[in-house]
Amino acid sequence: MLGGETLKEKSQAVGRLVRLVPILLALLSMMGCMGSAEPSLASSSDVINVVSPPNNVWVTGEKLYLAGVVTDAGLTELKISGVSNDARKNMIKVDNKAFGVMLSLSKGKNTIRLTAGAQQQQLTLYYLPEKDLRKGASPPKGYKRFYVHKNPSALDCKECHRVRRGAYDFKRNVPARANCTTGCHTDMGKSAHVHGPVGAGVCISCHNPHGSYNPMSLARTGKEMCVVCHQAKIEEFDDAVVHTPVEEGCVSCHNPHESAMRFQLRGNGASVSSLCFNCHEAAIFTKSHRHGPVGAGDCIACHTPHAGKHESLLIAAPDKGEVCFQCHKDRQQEFTMRHVHAPVQDNCNKCHDPHSSEARFQLHKEGSQLCADCHEQMSPELYKTIKTSKYKHQPVDEGRCTDCHRAHSSDVKSMLKKDTEQLCFTCHDELADHVAGSDFRHGPVQTGDCMACHDVHGSNNSRILSKYFPEEFYKEYRPENYELCFGCHNKDIAKKKFTKTLTNFRDGEYNLHYFHVNMKKGRNCVACHDPHASTQTKHIRTEVPFGAWSYPISITKTTNGATCVVGCHAPKTYDRKRPQIKPSR
Repeated sequence: MLGGETLKEKSQAVGRLVRLVPILLALLSMMGCMGSAEPSLASSSDVINVVSPPNNVWVTGEKLYLAGVVTDAGLTELKISGVSNDARKNMIKVDNKAFGVMLSLSKGKNTIRLTAGAQQQQLTLYYLPEKDLRKGASPPKGYKRFYVHKNPSALDCKECHRVRRGAYDFKRNVPARANCTTGCHTDMGKSAHVHGPVGAGVCISCHNPHGSYNPMSLARTGKEMCVVCHQAKIEEFDDAVVHTPVEEGCVSCHNPHESAMRFQLRGNGASVSSLCFNCHEAAIFTKSHRHGPVGAGDCIACHTPHAGKHESLLIAAPDKGEVCFQCHKDRQQEFTMRHVHAPVQDNCNKCHDPHSSEARFQLHKEGSQLCADCHEQMSPELYKTIKTSKYKHQPVDEGRCTDCHRAHSSDVKSMLKKDTEQLCFTCHDELADHVAGSDFRHGPVQTGDCMACHDVHGSNNSRILSKYFPEEFYKEYRPENYELCFGCHNKDIAKKKFTKTLTNFRDGEYNLHYFHVNMKKGRNCVACHDPHASTQTKHIRTEVPFGAWSYPISITKTTNGATCVVGCHAPKTYDRKRPQIKPSR
């Protein structure tokens, strides 16, 4: 092309190419504002360039504004053909290398030509009316949808672009205030919290006035639209766990224009939770017992709204109660005792619902039902005993596990609140007073081992005894009836009528244990002995309960025996060396 030209003509051609570079950069920039790559134009001219609309697009509106630039400062007008337009005599005025005209499209394919002497630019558009689209019609293949304002108006380049050195500068937009909220959208901008661009009337911060490949003529889509301004959030959005609405686009949670709530949140203005309920089922959060932050509607007390490092967008790790201790610092010491409940070491959510529950303390289930979820599998025999026991410990029967056990941690084995003796005496206070006032305590009581005789959860034996013991005061003697006692004591103590070794409770060789249990109406052990404690030696009780009254017992030890004064018979004395009784052999 340059081969037959003079040196001056070649220099002028090169100069035109050099001047074209910033124009091309400007065009690329404007295409970026439309959120799309540079459009493909059916171009046969380097002088005439259409900025909007792109080539090979389809629209649903009859009216469309065409805008473009030229590279030749000498051009003052262009000829347009192939479509109806608002220009006089089909000529478009060029102002500072820019041009624009309102077009009226024909239904179907529209081929538009712009010419200036030998220079020509051509693009093809397809107009598919909205009503046809709703009926199922579609454009031919090869056309991409282009979104423009429903009621487009003629644009004035001066509103958004400055003129520099005889041409419009398309590298930077002027912060022009639009008339959107004063013209058509008059109800916008009246809420308590208005998005900055809306308040300033700078609608072109988000919407491209020429049009865009994105619905509502948005310049960009998804979070990319927002981070153009909110760049400080970019790093936050790159955390390990990202809230789904952030990935899909911020407008799921934020109204891009205005809201009754701070940050233009899409809630009802009452609390943050009203926003969360738009996606999350409200029933999860509205049960009778609610976590404090949930009750206050303050979801972000525990969750980060955009992205975070922990599952469920928690502000701290859920394991070992780390997230809970952000608020419950006063309870932290309670979780660090010698024995820690396994769920506490794992995750508080094992037992507590972090949002709301029908059970107190936001427990997943009431009382023993919650405990049974884990412990029934861990201790199947124990739970079988509890379910089938004829006699149940009252706290167990009423599902009050925490009457005896701490829920989080304890310094006592089995997560007990106190050592066994102190714990039992918390409820059995009369027995506690009796033991405290006694000089002689039964071995298990002395060591605080109540479980030596009692099954603390339940038993088929009365008084939740671990083995059978007669309830009757009078009972025919059989060794198997006293397995509870004979687990520690000599089971042959009443086996022989005469003995020198089985017991010291004898008159000479006459076994007085044998005598008492083998009478016509044999007595059980507790007729004479207190199973817990007594002020008398050998745990001899001070009274014998009998119906509605009691018989006193008073025993006075001697060197080789004792004297017994009891309400059920005359005073008796026994002596191991000088027998007082003459039984038959």
